[in-house]
Amino acid sequence: MTSLAKTYNPQEFETDLYQQWEEGGWFRADAQSDKPSFTISMPPPNATGQLHVGHAVMLALEDILIRWHRMRGYEALWVPGTDHAAIATENVVLQKIQREEGIKDPRKELGREEVLRRIADYVVDSRDTIKNQVRAMGSSCDWSRDRYTMDPPLNRCVNETFSQMYADGLIYRGHRIVNWDPKLQTNVSDDEVDRKEVASPFYTFQYGPFQIGTVRPETKFGDKYVVMHPDDERYSEFNHGDTFECEWINGPVEATIIKDSVVDPSFGTGVMTITPWHDHTDFEIAERHQLDKEQIIDFQGRLLANAGEFAGMPIEEARPKIVEKLAAKGLLVKTDGDYVNSKAFNSRGGGSIEPQIREQWFIDVNKPVVPWKGEKRSLREILIAVVREGDIQIVPDRFNNTYFHWVENLRDWCISRQIWWGHRVPVWYRGEGDSAEIQIGVAP
Repeated sequence: MTSLAKTYNPQEFETDLYQQWEEGGWFRADAQSDKPSFTISMPPPNATGQLHVGHAVMLALEDILIRWHRMRGYEALWVPGTDHAAIATENVVLQKIQREEGIKDPRKELGREEVLRRIADYVVDSRDTIKNQVRAMGSSCDWSRDRYTMDPPLNRCVNETFSQMYADGLIYRGHRIVNWDPKLQTNVSDDEVDRKEVASPFYTFQYGPFQIGTVRPETKFGDKYVVMHPDDERYSEFNHGDTFECEWINGPVEATIIKDSVVDPSFGTGVMTITPWHDHTDFEIAERHQLDKEQIIDFQGRLLANAGEFAGMPIEEARPKIVEKLAAKGLLVKTDGDYVNSKAFNSRGGGSIEPQIREQWFIDVNKPVVPWKGEKRSLREILIAVVREGDIQIVPDRFNNTYFHWVENLRDWCISRQIWWGHRVPVWYRGEGDSAEIQIGVAP
């Protein structure tokens, strides 16, 4: 008689057992079934290596729901898949090449086709690893419907959707402020930005008759607008559009008074100068009042020629020298060395975000052109309505407030990137500048 092993060894049983499940079609859903349907589309893991404990939790919870609904008589479908994860995957592979082969700039030295080939090879291995890990979790998904977000049919859907949204006026190309990452040399979307609390000296400077505060003196070379709340009694003597001249970093400047309700009178002195090219809020103020916008920092994170003697310096090198010059002019009022502020970083590569104005492709979230329940509504309005009217239920409902805060503050969404891996914007250009001919959707 064989004795029972003291410990359970999953490798002895679970691989064979799962293979029996899969070959027997036990998890395959029948599209022709008369049973009530229940479907989960697996949030596809990024094809960047291996799953982590967060994925394990997700798989366990979804598997519980799927198996429970099968037992209750539903035709339960769990669709598995993997995400090509454009920015994250390209960054992982480029770093791997740099680390293992000593190639400083793989894109420059290897070229587009070779870099794409290496990423594709990496993804094949990564997807196999991920699918085996999902199977090892015992996940009861329908592998006959496995999808990869770069599969040709899905790429075709992306291109067709882009073309339709462009035709409907929901996608446009324009100059707007984006989240630029000088490290990875690409835009990233708002939900790819991580905000972290960092210690940064907060400087107060004398700017004509006003005192202004900032943690970023390196952006102040182009500041020629002073903004204050229209109801702030401290500055009632100043009118919108008034001008004055004052001494500044590289000599005298002429500044203009702007009254705008976005200013928080309780923050600092209640007055701020704006840098529309390098700050989202400042850009929106400039758009509302049709103000000039001037670039101060280039796309590599260095100061431009309008910074005078500081031109070509990286931000961190220039900042203390600019403060030193303003102090020498008697314009530094005080420094708060213990100040903590929220700074933006790229969640995909860790680099600091430097807002920049760039001509890019955007989704218009406010244009009321989408047919919805007999009306033409904007994407933002529909996103709000589907939850408020019960078409979509967020579980647990305490996250409703988080959702509404995000949607109600949604800006036009930048969808173009400066990377090689991933879906390409289906647009072709003939000629240059404003006279360029544009072909959308299919190659001319």
